[in-house]
Amino acid sequence: MEKVFHNNENGTLNVSCTYAQEEYSPIIDKVVDNLIKNVIVKGFRKGKAPREMAIRQVKNEDIYNGLVKKLIDKDFDRLLDGYKGVDAVASIRPKLSIDFDQKKKEYNLLYTFVFLPYCKVKKTSGYEVSLETKKVLKKDVDEAIEKLLVDNAELVPSKEAAEKNDHVIIDFIGYIDGKEFDGGSAKDYDLTIGSNSFVPGFEDELIGIKEGEKRTIEITFPKNYLASLADKKAKFAVTCKTVKKIVKPEANDEFAKELQDYKVETFAELEEAVKTKLKDTAKTNAKNAKLNKIFQLIEKDAKPVIAKEYLELASNKVQEEQLAQFKQYGLNLEEYLKITGITDEQFKKNCESQAAQQASQYAVVKGVAQAAKIAVEEDDLVKRFGGKEKYDELMTAAKKQSEANTNFNVDQYMENIKESILIEKVNDYLLNNN
Repeated sequence: MEKVFHNNENGTLNVSCTYAQEEYSPIIDKVVDNLIKNVIVKGFRKGKAPREMAIRQVKNEDIYNGLVKKLIDKDFDRLLDGYKGVDAVASIRPKLSIDFDQKKKEYNLLYTFVFLPYCKVKKTSGYEVSLETKKVLKKDVDEAIEKLLVDNAELVPSKEAAEKNDHVIIDFIGYIDGKEFDGGSAKDYDLTIGSNSFVPGFEDELIGIKEGEKRTIEITFPKNYLASLADKKAKFAVTCKTVKKIVKPEANDEFAKELQDYKVETFAELEEAVKTKLKDTAKTNAKNAKLNKIFQLIEKDAKPVIAKEYLELASNKVQEEQLAQFKQYGLNLEEYLKITGITDEQFKKNCESQAAQQASQYAVVKGVAQAAKIAVEEDDLVKRFGGKEKYDELMTAAKKQSEANTNFNVDQYMENIKESILIEKVNDYLLNNN
């Protein structure tokens, strides 16, 4: 078998396998021998007829299919042997086309593999991108502490009228054309006024309601709502059972001590700790913004190559992840499209755009790593897991789990860890050299 590799420069790799007549003829004989075992010729037992008579009843299509299957089975696992860039080939089953040269009497099996996204990065440093860190002002600290006070507030029942951000416990029954509709009723529903969790207009009508009060609320469902309710007028009979006000704790030393995340003794120390946390967040945001700009500049220069086959599969994966997320919120795709007001085609384009962005970033990371000679060594893994002893313990435990559970692939697990470390090293390199 003669094997030839050809990079198509479009994200795919051709592997051409040519078989001369002396190579495939013995295989055809074996295929025929297997096929005639099941042939019944009148006057003979099954598979016992003379070969010449039995062959007449064998279809050429079956011989051809049997030959192709044998050739694939014989060489498929070794197709990429001898190719230097095998690590860059994606785990996607290749496409196959078959050709027969009548003049040379040769069969050619052309496999088309898909590369992982890649790009040739020529410049990894010297990009003039500044690190712009947002200043943390006193009002930022005050807002953060106010949020802590609200998050740690108590809900206290009140006889006063409900205001925005108050909680109300309500019973409600929804009517369309004088009849109750599915999903339009509930008892003891805890609603935060202003949360926008209900249909537009509903929560606004609850402002001013008091415990024990009954109201009739009229709304019109939006045009992009669920198909069964879109653009329809509805009335809700609402009974307010409880109004709860948010009572914030006092901003003092006692409050500061109770916050487990900060571990401080005084309110003044809390203010400093919050300020430090906001500064750290600002630095992280600034680094991410700088990295994004650097990636955009490298991507523009390097022009990542992403095979359409890879992008299609990646886009499908993004769609599956999105649908799984919708399901967690009790929505299917049709309901999501109605609520957001986008079409199925737009949804698919959004998923494809997201997949393309992820693939492009992957290509740039790999390209920078190759150009700057950045690699993940065992020392990096040891450091990630907290030292040699812990690393060895983890690897032993992982291998045992892999033996006990065939679904757990320790090699794949380690590859994911290496990928994560490589991204961190590339990011650090780009931040320090641009």
